[in-house]
Amino acid sequence: MKLCFFLVLMIFSSTSFGFASDVPLKAVVLAEKPWGFYDESGDIEGITVSYFETLATFLDEPIEVVLVPRQRLIWGMEKGKYDLTVTFPEYLSEKFATPLETTIRLDKMLVGLKGLEIKSTGDIEGLRLAIVRGASTGTWIDHNHSIKKVETANFTEALWLLKKGRVDAVTATESVIHASLPKVGMTLEDIGTPYFLSCQQAILMLSNASEKISMMPKIKKAAKDFKNSPEWKALLLDAKKLAPHLSHNHNHPN
Repeated sequence: MKLCFFLVLMIFSSTSFGFASDVPLKAVVLAEKPWGFYDESGDIEGITVSYFETLATFLDEPIEVVLVPRQRLIWGMEKGKYDLTVTFPEYLSEKFATPLETTIRLDKMLVGLKGLEIKSTGDIEGLRLAIVRGASTGTWIDHNHSIKKVETANFTEALWLLKKGRVDAVTATESVIHASLPKVGMTLEDIGTPYFLSCQQAILMLSNASEKISMMPKIKKAAKDFKNSPEWKALLLDAKKLAPHLSHNHNHPN
């Protein structure tokens, strides 16, 4: 009787292990156009979504993509709910996630309504600045108390506050600025010249709490192969279609 019970337990354990090994990698993408969004048909689109779809072919492994707000993205990566993401290094400590490969370079910008001229760092002090909760400018602004930071749930809310005059400026990558303007009934004619803050590299990261942590070498190699392939150039061309302002002529050299 004990032998039968032991055999059943072994079969059950083996079956459970088999199911666990079949669970695909789960990539989490910021639900912000142009990085991740739902199109008119309800399908997931976006630059980061395309990145993971192509990475899956280099891995020869399926990758399930999930769209979530920024705070849930960070929490999920820290807890191991998601395996992979592409984000800026200041958002995820290496205590929680391991950087694997650089991806797209992005310009962080500061922009206000038409009429607000920002030509130097001195013009920024004293402003009311809308920042998405959990985000960072990646500059001295984050630690400067003379600039009042107004936290928002997302960048669309930040632009809405700008439109209503409740903040003086917003900060984001220029591609997100251009993609979000129509959501609040604004156009490029409503905003001033974006002021360049910093150039940052978005990085592919693996959650340190992921059950797929043993796949790190394989994922890292696939990401590097992808970066050096014709598919990478194709991704950048597609990214330009979704975000024509992905790059910017810096208005100062720093």
